[in-house]
Amino acid sequence: MEKKPLTSRQLAKMIGVSQSTISRTFSKQDSVSPETRAKVIAAARQLGYRPNAIARILSKHTSDIVGLVTADIQSPLYLDLLDQLSSRMQAVGLHPLLFNLPAGADGADQLDVLRQYNVRNVVVISGRISHAAVAEWAEDGRSVILVNRNIPDAQIGSVRCDNIESSRMIADHFYELGHRRVAFVGGPKGTPTSTEREAAFTQRVAELGMTLCAVGGGREYLHEAGVEAAKAVMDRAPDGIFFANDRLAIGGLFALRGELGLRVPGDVSIVGFDDIAMAAWTGIELTTVRQDVVRIAEATMDLLEAALGGEGRDSQNVLLPCELIIRRTTGPAI
Repeated sequence: MEKKPLTSRQLAKMIGVSQSTISRTFSKQDSVSPETRAKVIAAARQLGYRPNAIARILSKHTSDIVGLVTADIQSPLYLDLLDQLSSRMQAVGLHPLLFNLPAGADGADQLDVLRQYNVRNVVVISGRISHAAVAEWAEDGRSVILVNRNIPDAQIGSVRCDNIESSRMIADHFYELGHRRVAFVGGPKGTPTSTEREAAFTQRVAELGMTLCAVGGGREYLHEAGVEAAKAVMDRAPDGIFFANDRLAIGGLFALRGELGLRVPGDVSIVGFDDIAMAAWTGIELTTVRQDVVRIAEATMDLLEAALGGEGRDSQNVLLPCELIIRRTTGPAI
């Protein structure tokens, strides 16, 4: 039978100190004398006592624990962001706690979980969690920061790339290559990021006198969805396709070159969004828009640390520029 770990109460009784002394020793409070601290640590090592950090965090309302909430854990972009953010948080003594909402989950239900864990600060890295759910978290007294989206007219801080300018940049790129019939393939219907990119691209296409001959997608940001959407929009014979993210674009590339037997570029040019690592792989070499994950993480930490320090800057909206990375999936119209 596995031996139960020694509790702080048991350790305190064994060495003749109070339980609060044990707690203050391991929380590194100055109210414990050097002699007492040395005595407690020596006894803890000898008796095999290990402080329960999670229990200590959850026993009080603390600003040290930060919820990282996503509903897109498989997204390569979001995995990079989670890695960057968690590393930065731990470097300044914050404790990141990941919450992943499954597809179709009600974001409002997550509020009860956040309360259970005393999470007062939340970073939302997903476009699929509703505006209403996020607003409810903020109204419940939590500091909320959105990554890769914003809620217009709300006092909720955000860090995101400039979807509007980037999408217009893609339309300009197609136009400069001589493409005049273009299509858009989006992500899940109603997600803020996909909606914003589609609207900006559509507007710029109209301004340039091009034809938006097809709009596809509406499913998850997955390879398989890109395959099906590419086959569907090619019924309208576009010569350029803008996919709302790289996973969709790479799926579309496989369908166009494989099942449909088309030249990319040549018969059709395609552009993605995000510049995930796979986009640069040999054989893919996708033209795409690069989001600077490091800058996004740094800007998010600036807002978070300001909020924790009571500076109130968590309600700022930070808009970061993106860069069009031209590779081998776009070329002159033939």
